[in-house]
Amino acid sequence: MSEYKIQLGKLELKNPVILASGTFDKNIVNKINVNELGGIVTKTVTLKPRLGNPLPHIIKTKYGFLNSVGLKNQGLKNYLKEELPFWQKFDTLVITSIGGHSEDEFIQLAKYLNAETEALEVNVSCPNIKNGLIFGTDPELLQKLITKIRKIYHKILIVKLTPNVTDITETARATLEGGADVLSLTNTFLGLEIDNQKRKAKLAKIIGGYSGPAIKPLALRCVWQVYKNFKCPIIGGGGIADFNDALDFIMAGASAVSIGSANYLKPDTSTKIVKSFEKYFRKNKIKNINQIKGII
Repeated sequence: MSEYKIQLGKLELKNPVILASGTFDKNIVNKINVNELGGIVTKTVTLKPRLGNPLPHIIKTKYGFLNSVGLKNQGLKNYLKEELPFWQKFDTLVITSIGGHSEDEFIQLAKYLNAETEALEVNVSCPNIKNGLIFGTDPELLQKLITKIRKIYHKILIVKLTPNVTDITETARATLEGGADVLSLTNTFLGLEIDNQKRKAKLAKIIGGYSGPAIKPLALRCVWQVYKNFKCPIIGGGGIADFNDALDFIMAGASAVSIGSANYLKPDTSTKIVKSFEKYFRKNKIKNINQIKGII
Protein backbone atom coordinates (compact mmCIF):
# COMPACT_ATOMS: atom_id res chain seq x y z
CA MET A 1 0.00 0.00 0.00
CA SER A 2 3.06 2.21 -0.39
CA GLU A 3 1.38 4.59 -2.83
CA TYR A 4 -1.45 5.12 -0.35
CA LYS A 5 0.52 6.48 2.59
CA ILE A 6 -1.41 8.93 4.73
CA GLN A 7 -0.47 12.02 6.70
CA LEU A 8 -1.42 12.20 10.35
CA GLY A 9 -0.30 15.64 11.36
CA LYS A 10 3.36 15.66 10.35
CA LEU A 11 3.60 11.88 10.58
CA GLU A 12 3.44 9.62 7.56
CA LEU A 13 1.74 6.24 7.97
CA LYS A 14 1.94 3.39 5.48
CA ASN A 15 -1.85 3.00 5.66
CA PRO A 16 -4.76 4.36 7.73
CA VAL A 17 -5.32 1.35 10.02
CA ILE A 18 -4.38 1.63 13.71
CA LEU A 19 -5.02 -0.65 16.69
CA ALA A 20 -6.87 1.16 19.49
CA SER A 21 -5.41 1.42 22.98
CA GLY A 22 -6.39 -1.21 25.52
CA THR A 23 -7.88 -3.64 23.02
CA PHE A 24 -4.88 -5.93 22.48
CA ASP A 25 -1.73 -7.17 24.19
CA LYS A 26 1.56 -8.73 23.10
CA ASN A 27 -0.22 -11.91 22.07
CA ILE A 28 -1.65 -10.08 19.06
CA VAL A 29 1.68 -10.64 17.29
CA ASN A 30 0.89 -14.38 17.21
CA LYS A 31 -2.36 -13.69 15.36
CA ILE A 32 -1.55 -10.95 12.86
CA ASN A 33 1.45 -9.40 11.14
CA VAL A 34 1.77 -6.12 13.05
CA ASN A 35 4.15 -4.83 10.37
CA GLU A 36 1.18 -4.54 8.00
CA LEU A 37 -0.52 -1.93 10.18
CA GLY A 38 -0.28 1.83 9.90
CA GLY A 39 0.19 2.07 13.65
CA ILE A 40 -0.72 0.92 17.14
CA VAL A 41 -1.72 2.84 20.26
CA THR A 42 -0.29 1.22 23.36
CA LYS A 43 -2.33 0.52 26.47
CA THR A 44 -2.68 3.69 28.50
CA VAL A 45 0.26 4.12 30.85
CA THR A 46 0.19 6.00 34.15
CA LEU A 47 3.08 7.23 36.31
CA LYS A 48 2.64 4.51 38.92
CA PRO A 49 1.33 0.95 38.43
CA ARG A 50 -2.44 0.53 38.63
CA LEU A 51 -4.22 -2.67 39.66
CA GLY A 52 -7.39 -1.60 37.88
CA ASN A 53 -10.95 -2.01 39.07
CA PRO A 54 -12.39 -5.06 40.85
CA LEU A 55 -13.80 -8.00 38.89
CA PRO A 56 -15.95 -8.39 36.94
CA HIS A 57 -14.69 -5.45 34.93
CA ILE A 58 -15.50 -6.52 31.38
CA ILE A 59 -18.60 -8.26 30.04
CA LYS A 60 -19.93 -9.17 26.64
CA THR A 61 -23.34 -7.70 25.88
CA LYS A 62 -25.87 -8.44 23.16
CA TYR A 63 -24.25 -5.97 20.77
CA GLY A 64 -20.79 -5.27 22.17
CA PHE A 65 -18.76 -4.96 25.35
CA LEU A 66 -19.09 -3.06 28.59
CA ASN A 67 -15.88 -2.51 30.53
CA SER A 68 -14.56 -0.81 33.64
CA VAL A 69 -11.01 -2.16 33.57
CA GLY A 70 -9.70 1.08 35.05
CA LEU A 71 -6.42 1.62 33.19
CA LYS A 72 -4.71 -1.43 34.64
CA ASN A 73 -1.00 -1.16 33.81
CA GLN A 74 2.47 -1.62 35.30
CA GLY A 75 3.44 2.05 35.34
CA LEU A 76 5.82 4.24 33.37
CA LYS A 77 9.07 2.64 34.58
CA ASN A 78 8.07 -0.83 33.35
CA TYR A 79 6.57 0.63 30.17
CA LEU A 80 9.89 2.22 29.21
CA LYS A 81 11.84 -0.90 30.14
CA GLU A 82 9.67 -3.62 28.58
CA GLU A 83 6.49 -2.53 26.80
CA LEU A 84 7.75 0.26 24.52
CA PRO A 85 10.91 -1.58 23.33
CA PHE A 86 8.77 -4.61 22.46
CA TRP A 87 6.52 -2.62 20.11
CA GLN A 88 9.32 -0.51 18.64
CA LYS A 89 10.76 -3.66 17.05
CA PHE A 90 7.95 -3.63 14.51
CA ASP A 91 7.72 -1.61 11.31
CA THR A 92 4.72 0.43 12.37
CA LEU A 93 4.10 3.73 14.15
CA VAL A 94 3.97 3.32 17.94
CA ILE A 95 1.75 5.86 19.67
CA THR A 96 2.02 5.97 23.47
CA SER A 97 -1.25 6.54 25.33
CA ILE A 98 -1.01 8.35 28.67
CA GLY A 99 -3.56 8.84 31.45
CA GLY A 100 -3.61 10.60 34.78
CA HIS A 101 -5.65 11.80 37.74
CA SER A 102 -4.17 15.28 37.74
CA GLU A 103 -2.65 17.91 35.50
CA ASP A 104 0.74 17.29 37.10
CA GLU A 105 0.63 13.57 36.32
CA PHE A 106 -0.12 14.19 32.64
CA ILE A 107 2.66 16.76 32.42
CA GLN A 108 5.24 14.48 34.06
CA LEU A 109 4.35 11.65 31.69
CA ALA A 110 4.68 13.91 28.66
CA LYS A 111 8.04 15.16 29.92
CA TYR A 112 9.45 11.65 30.41
CA LEU A 113 8.16 10.46 27.03
CA ASN A 114 9.27 13.42 24.93
CA ALA A 115 12.45 11.68 23.86
CA GLU A 116 11.00 8.17 23.78
CA THR A 117 8.07 8.17 21.37
CA GLU A 118 7.17 9.83 18.07
CA ALA A 119 3.55 10.41 19.01
CA LEU A 120 1.59 10.75 22.22
CA GLU A 121 -2.12 10.09 22.72
CA VAL A 122 -3.47 11.96 25.74
CA ASN A 123 -6.37 9.93 27.11
CA VAL A 124 -8.72 12.40 28.77
CA SER A 125 -11.71 10.20 28.10
CA CYS A 126 -11.52 7.12 30.34
CA PRO A 127 -14.86 6.77 32.19
CA ASN A 128 -13.60 4.01 34.47
CA ILE A 129 -11.26 5.80 36.87
CA LYS A 130 -11.82 8.52 39.45
CA ASN A 131 -11.62 11.92 37.73
CA GLY A 132 -11.17 10.08 34.41
CA LEU A 133 -13.48 12.50 32.61
CA ILE A 134 -12.71 15.66 34.58
CA PHE A 135 -10.57 17.11 31.77
CA GLY A 136 -12.37 15.57 28.81
CA THR A 137 -15.74 17.06 29.69
CA ASP A 138 -14.61 20.56 30.66
CA PRO A 139 -13.38 22.64 27.68
CA GLU A 140 -11.63 25.21 29.86
CA LEU A 141 -9.69 22.65 31.92
CA LEU A 142 -8.95 20.65 28.79
CA GLN A 143 -7.46 23.58 26.91
CA LYS A 144 -5.26 24.50 29.87
CA LEU A 145 -4.01 20.92 30.16
CA ILE A 146 -3.22 20.51 26.47
CA THR A 147 -1.52 23.93 26.36
CA LYS A 148 0.83 22.88 29.18
CA ILE A 149 1.55 19.47 27.62
CA ARG A 150 2.23 21.14 24.27
CA LYS A 151 4.95 23.28 25.83
CA ILE A 152 6.97 20.25 26.92
CA TYR A 153 6.06 17.60 24.34
CA HIS A 154 7.49 18.57 20.95
CA LYS A 155 6.36 15.74 18.70
CA ILE A 156 2.93 14.69 17.42
CA LEU A 157 0.28 15.32 20.07
CA ILE A 158 -2.96 13.34 19.76
CA VAL A 159 -5.86 13.78 22.16
CA LYS A 160 -8.54 11.11 22.63
CA LEU A 161 -11.88 12.75 23.33
CA THR A 162 -14.91 11.40 25.11
CA PRO A 163 -18.32 11.34 23.42
CA ASN A 164 -19.96 11.76 26.85
CA VAL A 165 -20.49 15.49 26.43
CA THR A 166 -23.31 17.71 25.23
CA ASP A 167 -21.37 19.12 22.27
CA ILE A 168 -18.16 17.40 21.18
CA THR A 169 -17.22 20.34 18.95
CA GLU A 170 -16.65 22.42 22.09
CA THR A 171 -14.07 20.03 23.56
CA ALA A 172 -12.57 19.56 20.09
CA ARG A 173 -12.15 23.31 19.72
CA ALA A 174 -10.55 23.60 23.16
CA THR A 175 -8.14 20.77 22.36
CA LEU A 176 -7.07 22.24 19.03
CA GLU A 177 -6.65 25.71 20.50
CA GLY A 178 -4.49 24.13 23.19
CA GLY A 179 -2.12 22.89 20.50
CA ALA A 180 -3.15 19.33 19.66
CA ASP A 181 -2.09 18.05 16.23
CA VAL A 182 -4.63 15.23 15.91
CA LEU A 183 -7.93 14.29 17.54
CA SER A 184 -8.94 10.68 18.26
CA LEU A 185 -12.71 10.17 18.16
CA THR A 186 -14.13 8.51 20.09
CA ASN A 187 -13.71 6.64 23.33
CA THR A 188 -16.48 4.54 24.85
CA PHE A 189 -20.00 5.65 25.74
CA LEU A 190 -21.17 5.35 29.35
CA GLY A 191 -23.42 2.32 29.83
CA LEU A 192 -24.99 -0.06 32.32
CA GLU A 193 -25.92 -3.76 32.23
CA ILE A 194 -28.09 -5.47 34.86
CA ASP A 195 -28.36 -9.09 35.95
CA ASN A 196 -32.07 -9.09 36.76
CA GLN A 197 -31.89 -12.54 38.30
CA LYS A 198 -29.37 -11.39 40.89
CA ARG A 199 -30.89 -7.90 40.95
CA LYS A 200 -27.54 -6.19 40.62
CA ALA A 201 -25.33 -4.55 38.05
CA LYS A 202 -23.14 -6.94 36.04
CA LEU A 203 -20.03 -4.78 36.49
CA ALA A 204 -18.48 -4.42 39.93
CA LYS A 205 -18.23 -0.66 39.35
CA ILE A 206 -21.84 -0.62 38.03
CA ILE A 207 -21.23 1.80 35.15
CA GLY A 208 -18.68 1.21 32.41
CA GLY A 209 -17.63 2.16 28.92
CA TYR A 210 -19.69 0.66 26.09
CA SER A 211 -18.04 -0.34 22.82
CA GLY A 212 -18.79 -2.54 19.84
CA PRO A 213 -20.81 -2.38 16.60
CA ALA A 214 -23.79 -0.60 18.18
CA ILE A 215 -21.85 2.62 18.80
CA LYS A 216 -20.65 3.07 15.21
CA PRO A 217 -23.38 5.53 14.09
CA LEU A 218 -22.82 7.58 17.25
CA ALA A 219 -19.04 7.71 16.82
CA LEU A 220 -19.40 8.42 13.10
CA ARG A 221 -21.56 11.43 13.89
CA CYS A 222 -18.87 12.77 16.22
CA VAL A 223 -16.20 12.47 13.51
CA TRP A 224 -18.42 14.15 10.93
CA GLN A 225 -19.29 17.05 13.24
CA VAL A 226 -15.69 17.73 14.22
CA TYR A 227 -14.31 17.45 10.68
CA LYS A 228 -17.08 19.67 9.30
CA ASN A 229 -16.20 22.38 11.80
CA PHE A 230 -12.40 22.20 11.94
CA LYS A 231 -11.05 20.16 9.00
CA CYS A 232 -8.41 18.81 11.40
CA PRO A 233 -6.58 15.44 11.30
CA ILE A 234 -8.76 12.78 12.97
CA ILE A 235 -8.30 9.16 13.97
CA GLY A 236 -11.86 7.84 13.76
CA GLY A 237 -13.16 4.78 15.53
CA GLY A 238 -15.98 3.20 17.44
CA GLY A 239 -17.75 0.02 16.39
CA ILE A 240 -15.59 -0.74 13.35
CA ALA A 241 -16.11 -4.41 12.49
CA ASP A 242 -15.10 -4.54 8.82
CA PHE A 243 -13.80 -2.57 5.87
CA ASN A 244 -17.10 -0.86 5.07
CA ASP A 245 -17.25 0.51 8.60
CA ALA A 246 -13.70 1.82 8.25
CA LEU A 247 -14.46 3.40 4.88
CA ASP A 248 -17.44 5.22 6.38
CA PHE A 249 -15.19 6.92 8.92
CA ILE A 250 -12.84 8.11 6.17
CA MET A 251 -15.78 9.52 4.22
CA ALA A 252 -16.98 11.27 7.38
CA GLY A 253 -13.64 13.04 7.71
CA ALA A 254 -11.14 10.73 9.43
CA SER A 255 -7.57 10.47 8.09
CA ALA A 256 -7.06 7.13 9.86
CA VAL A 257 -9.20 4.56 11.66
CA SER A 258 -8.75 2.73 14.97
CA ILE A 259 -9.82 -0.86 15.46
CA GLY A 260 -10.94 -1.66 19.01
CA SER A 261 -13.44 -4.24 20.25
CA ALA A 262 -13.13 -6.23 17.03
CA ASN A 263 -9.68 -7.30 18.22
CA TYR A 264 -11.33 -9.45 20.91
CA LEU A 265 -13.60 -11.35 18.54
CA LYS A 266 -11.62 -11.39 15.28
CA PRO A 267 -7.98 -10.39 15.84
CA ASP A 268 -7.29 -10.30 12.09
CA THR A 269 -9.94 -7.61 11.47
CA SER A 270 -7.31 -4.88 11.19
CA THR A 271 -5.08 -6.61 8.64
CA LYS A 272 -8.11 -7.63 6.57
CA ILE A 273 -9.15 -3.98 6.48
CA VAL A 274 -5.66 -2.99 5.31
CA LYS A 275 -5.92 -5.40 2.38
CA SER A 276 -9.45 -4.22 1.61
CA PHE A 277 -8.27 -0.62 1.42
CA GLU A 278 -5.63 -1.69 -1.09
CA LYS A 279 -8.25 -3.42 -3.27
CA TYR A 280 -10.70 -0.53 -2.98
CA PHE A 281 -8.11 2.07 -3.94
CA ARG A 282 -6.92 0.07 -6.94
CA LYS A 283 -10.45 -0.69 -8.14
CA ASN A 284 -11.56 2.93 -7.85
CA LYS A 285 -8.25 4.38 -9.10
CA ILE A 286 -7.76 6.39 -5.92
CA LYS A 287 -4.20 7.66 -5.52
CA ASN A 288 -4.68 9.71 -2.36
CA ILE A 289 -7.02 9.12 0.55
CA ASN A 290 -7.89 12.83 0.50
CA GLN A 291 -9.94 12.11 -2.63
CA ILE A 292 -12.58 10.44 -0.45
CA LYS A 293 -11.88 11.91 3.01
CA GLY A 294 -14.82 13.92 4.32
CA ILE A 295 -16.77 13.73 1.07
CA ILE A 296 -20.24 13.47 2.63
